[in-house]
Amino acid sequence: MDAEQIESWDASYSDGQNTHRTEDEVDLYFERRGQGPWLTLLSSVFVVSTAWRNFTERLVEENTVLTYDIRNQGGSDMADGSYENHLNDLKSLLDGVGVEKTHLLAVSFSTMFARDFAVENPDRVKGLILCGPAISPYQSIRRNLHLKAWLAALEAGGPAGLFDASYAFVLGDRTVGRGGSAAYLALRDRFLATNSKAQLRANLEGGLEATDSPDRLQNLKCPVLLFTGDDDFNIGRGGLEDLAEQIPDARVEVIPRCGHAPYVEQTEAFEKIVGEFVVDVEAREAASSGVGG
Repeated sequence: MDAEQIESWDASYSDGQNTHRTEDEVDLYFERRGQGPWLTLLSSVFVVSTAWRNFTERLVEENTVLTYDIRNQGGSDMADGSYENHLNDLKSLLDGVGVEKTHLLAVSFSTMFARDFAVENPDRVKGLILCGPAISPYQSIRRNLHLKAWLAALEAGGPAGLFDASYAFVLGDRTVGRGGSAAYLALRDRFLATNSKAQLRANLEGGLEATDSPDRLQNLKCPVLLFTGDDDFNIGRGGLEDLAEQIPDARVEVIPRCGHAPYVEQTEAFEKIVGEFVVDVEAREAASSGVGG
């Protein structure tokens, strides 16, 4: 990943943008691309929905990919960023778009409400894909310490201060080293162009409301894929394996030479792992229902 590649990414918003209005009258920006099984992507605090176009080119060839800005992000409205509202927004959007059942892919902090949505709505989720999960198999202490440190950086230095505090954690050492100052500045410009201090504060504070109760994992009814890069600052293979032990049907994958954001750092490997998981879950579902003989 270099500066030229970063500057080529398309994250623009369409003039005739699609929005869905929730029950509490919050407009959520969304995009639907491709054809095939539904694959709904939950953006993290740091990644707007339009950026996913650059990391899902292969996935849209076989799937209907649904992306959206969470409230207080990008093209969606500023509103109460409480944790429960994010769960309600996802259900409202799926209802509004007409998605009865979907594979759910979440990254970083959004993995927490993806997990809880799947537990509370088992009939709506075919497979759960958690990339760089912020979920802990132990307790939520370290995650909350990260969140509080990032909130302090945001208060002290605004979005630029938050970016500087998180950049070297989110991306792997190989990516940071090869990208150098040019890639750092290109990503920083992207981040500052799409995130305000108020938006970031609202969603980081909402993340502090999540908990890591083991029963959340034990009650997951769908197949689960847990994966990240081998240089993830937050969780490694051991942590993923401990998470998997608490889930009835889970598998673990680790992508080499990247950190917390493999969709950015190793896009082809990311898409391959996700695509193969969706195909496998679809085949298992077809076999269990007797489709095709």
